[in-house]
Amino acid sequence: MQEWARLVTSGKLSKGEKLVAVDHSTINYAPFRKNFYIEVAELTKLNDAERAELRKEMDGIKVRGKDIPAPVRAWTQAGLSSRLLEVLKKRGFDRPLPIQAQALPIIMSGRDCIGIAKTGSGKTMAFVLPMMRHIKDQPPLQQGDGPVSLVIAPTRELVAQIAKEAKAFGKPLGLNALAVFGGSGVANQISELKRGVEIVACTPGRMIDLLVTSNGKITNLRRVTYLVLDEADRMFDMGFEPQITRIVQNIRPDRQTVMFSATFPRQVEVLARKILTDPVEIQVGGRSIVNENITQFVEIRPEKERFHRLLEILGEWYERGKLLIFVDKQESCDNLFRDLLRYGYPCLSLHGGKDQSDRESTIADFKGAVCNILVATSIAARGLDVKDLVLVVNYDVPNHHEDYVHRVGRTGRAGAKGTAITFIGPDEERYAPDLVKALRESGAAIPQDLQRIMCCPAPRLRSCLQAHGSGYGGSGFKFDTNEEERFRVDKKAKAKAMGLEVEGEEEAEEAALDAAVAALEADDIRPISAAKAAANAAAAAAAGGPINPADSVSAVVAAAREKLAEAAKAGLIPAPAAALVGSGAAAAGTAAAAPTAAAAAAAAAAAAASNPLLAAAQQVAAKLSAQLEINDFPQHARWKITHRETMNQINELTGAALTVRGTYVAPGRPVPEGERKLFLLIEGPTEGHVKKAKAEIKKIIEETTEKVMRRDAPAAGRYSIM
Repeated sequence: MQEWARLVTSGKLSKGEKLVAVDHSTINYAPFRKNFYIEVAELTKLNDAERAELRKEMDGIKVRGKDIPAPVRAWTQAGLSSRLLEVLKKRGFDRPLPIQAQALPIIMSGRDCIGIAKTGSGKTMAFVLPMMRHIKDQPPLQQGDGPVSLVIAPTRELVAQIAKEAKAFGKPLGLNALAVFGGSGVANQISELKRGVEIVACTPGRMIDLLVTSNGKITNLRRVTYLVLDEADRMFDMGFEPQITRIVQNIRPDRQTVMFSATFPRQVEVLARKILTDPVEIQVGGRSIVNENITQFVEIRPEKERFHRLLEILGEWYERGKLLIFVDKQESCDNLFRDLLRYGYPCLSLHGGKDQSDRESTIADFKGAVCNILVATSIAARGLDVKDLVLVVNYDVPNHHEDYVHRVGRTGRAGAKGTAITFIGPDEERYAPDLVKALRESGAAIPQDLQRIMCCPAPRLRSCLQAHGSGYGGSGFKFDTNEEERFRVDKKAKAKAMGLEVEGEEEAEEAALDAAVAALEADDIRPISAAKAAANAAAAAAAGGPINPADSVSAVVAAAREKLAEAAKAGLIPAPAAALVGSGAAAAGTAAAAPTAAAAAAAAAAAAASNPLLAAAQQVAAKLSAQLEINDFPQHARWKITHRETMNQINELTGAALTVRGTYVAPGRPVPEGERKLFLLIEGPTEGHVKKAKAEIKKIIEETTEKVMRRDAPAAGRYSIM
């Protein structure tokens, strides 16, 4: 915490932290036009029932919003320029796909939009075509201008594909597009940006790097009026939310914002609506469903049988077209690549451990006629569009529903037929519900073997209960058996050093140990009023007899621990509750005010006389708190964070309460005896609430301090006197 405060006040924050929100009220933005759509008479005369029927015919389009235009039937009804229509004709796009038919009139009308459609449905063209009309209506770029349109996507491959699509339609119109992502030479990207490009497709991290480099002289977002977030769910899942928020805060508020994705979980939707204005939601084919053009098969295969079965599949499919094989780890990808080469199958491999140049050449070779087999991790599950891809094999089962949808969606694109085969082991039943859900929603047959392994035997019940849902929380690192054993030994050693000894190997005791160690190792987040909680626990444990006020808190704690031990032996108190109360009581040993503790014990005992578990439950549910010292930050930053409006906003956002404590001590002055420097007390019902509030406070302090330092910095001169 002290290191963070030092970095903030010294101006040594990371590049992402230096990209502070812009005060748009101080900038005079040029007006621009968003609405270019004029509905043709053929569509205008349709009544509501006819429009609903038209949407039903187009793959069951569902819309939500106000004054939604009817979907177009032909490109000529969308208000596109003659040059764009020529490009569409040359590329063989005869008529709009369902998502394009509904999204084009909405976006061309200048409305904010959320587009939800299955993979291979043409989402990219749905936002690229209106983008061209939007940019051509604005003045040409001048020296020092940034892009007019910004497209943010999660992966390098998807960014490269979007930029390629934008170049194909922009070149006839004299518009330039650039892909900006990490892992490749930044010098070329900087030179292109300085020359001026109208369209930038980027990953969030690299874009922030370029925005803050050289104090923002490379590029800026002042001209951006058309913002696209593609595969928004994946970006939030990958933890890009803070970067996206910082970028969006630097774009003019009256921009047009469009979001597209194959999946849109509820929690992402709520967050997305914060940066959209009166959006129209378009949903084609339901949420997270597999394209009906894909035939799906699921086979129960132990890991040792999969390679031989894969060889059988390759023997049948190798001559039919391109094949994509998904695995879950980089090591597995390299091993399978090596084994296939040994058996005479030329193939390529793709995963995140490869250099960007290698990844680009691999994709180019796979799209070309160099090689027909690609072994890849889920990095290829989004944005990879390859013609003649006839088969997807999930060699390792996807770990959540959305990953399955996107993997399988690499085939059967743009109306073509495709096939997907998924292997799942008998011991991987926790992934079976996601597969069954995907098969059921897409109308595919569900194998009996797959349904059978969903009925978990008793020893595996716990792992089955941990079956993955939407997957939007990160997959996390998984320990193998040896690592897990070492981790368990290390955890016990820590517990012993902290005075927490757990007997036996039962699951309940392991849970208690986890909770106790986590509570003691947490980042200065601790239970509130430990003395009171300990007194309550003691009273609950002693509820069977008369209440004898203790002379000190340590006496109360000793009585509590003794009674709890007796209750635990009798099986009256669960081990996790006993362990937590015991650790809380130990922490309370240093608390003061014995009369207060005794009074609290008496009150708790009266309330819990009929239920000896009540006090233990109260202890488990105790609130948590953290402290953040703000004394040494600039005055404006202290005012900002302690302002009532700011504190209320943080409370509404995080559910944690803030209290200003301590006394302001000027730099160089000693701290008065019995006082503390100015700090914030953060209180919340759970550790998550407290951590979220703390992160929000730190973000506000960083942004405000950065503004103050920029304002107070001396103006840089062009010349110096020697």
